[in-house]
Amino acid sequence: MSTSSPFNIVPVMHISSGRVIRWQGDHFIRCHGIEANPLSLALNWLQQGAHQLHVIDLDAAQNRASVVPALLLALMNKSAQVSVGGGIHKVCTAKERLSYGASHIVVGSLLADPLLLHKVVRAVGAHRIWGSIPVENGIGLDQHIIHAKEAGLHNLVLVAQSPSTMAEPANLRLIEKLTQDGFSIWTSGQIHHSHELVTMYQAGAKGALISRALHDGTLTMDRIAEDIQRAGAHMSA
Repeated sequence: MSTSSPFNIVPVMHISSGRVIRWQGDHFIRCHGIEANPLSLALNWLQQGAHQLHVIDLDAAQNRASVVPALLLALMNKSAQVSVGGGIHKVCTAKERLSYGASHIVVGSLLADPLLLHKVVRAVGAHRIWGSIPVENGIGLDQHIIHAKEAGLHNLVLVAQSPSTMAEPANLRLIEKLTQDGFSIWTSGQIHHSHELVTMYQAGAKGALISRALHDGTLTMDRIAEDIQRAGAHMSA
């Protein structure tokens, strides 16, 4: 994707038992070939023009040994930011992920515990923590949003809950509202078409975290960049 793109596409990989998996509904399937190897897949996304990657560490979330620290070290000298989510419930875990080279961490359940959230913020800085909040029909977890704001978090990832998508009018209005409140908004979940991303961009979102549609080829980095840039030209005309 062009560095001039006003909307950042962040490929997402889920790692379980050291390998990349893909979700199908409530179940997952294991990837094969290059897509099964976290480092190979990450390098493939970078070659396609990604400037940022997001890793969801399902092993850490289940208290299993994780390959993510090794992956972060392997990508440390690459020209991309790599964020991590999953299993970050302690100050020491947050600090460890960042020490291995993560640009920032993405937390969800931590937003329900404001005392612990503030401890993590004091330890690593609010600028290195993004909050993840599930959204359906324009309704997010208000208390989590309040906790994020009180902790000084600037970036929020709004995750659409099936069958809702972030391109629905009520969800687009939520993007607009939170943007006006001073948050940088990112979207995720149930993203299938580039025109959905265009509406999110027009509502003020900074970018989107995408997993399945990029894995299965429904969307490509180049096609998204073209559509976003075309929309940006219309908006500035």
